Amino acid sequence: MSILPKPKNELTPLESTALNWLNFAFDLVVVVLAILTMVYVLYTIYDLAELMVHGFDVEEVLHRFLLIIILLELFELLTLYIKEHHVSMRRVAELGVVAIVRKLVITVDYKALGWDILIGMAALIFALGWIYVQERRRISEEEKFIVEHGLDR
Repeated sequence: MSILPKPKNELTPLESTALNWLNFAFDLVVVVLAILTMVYVLYTIYDLAELMVHGFDVEEVLHRFLLIIILLELFELLTLYIKEHHVSMRRVAELGVVAIVRKLVITVDYKALGWDILIGMAALIFALGWIYVQERRRISEEEKFIVEHGLDR
């Protein structure tokens, strides 16, 4: 009787059970985060409507509007993770660009930020844009391959 080592990709029943419970707990946390995000979106929409009725400050309305867009993008990322258990980098890059634009829009005094912060934000926008373009190119190439070869997803 030879004692062979267990293959590395094979899990014991205890490891498999623990992994299943951890996956369930992670999914539960993601669902709770998605629910909390949508509740906060609804609260922010109500707050935005109330702000517009009582007084119209363009900067504050724009700030809250962009916040709602960011929260909706985040909610979409969470729901996509729940469905597919992965998130595309293109969507993360979109969310990052919108968040940076929001920061730039609500900053009234750009001199207060300093040149180093502005250059850092420009570099971050460039990097996120590059990721976005690369992901779009990759998706286009995959779609072109599927159409050319008549494959269904």
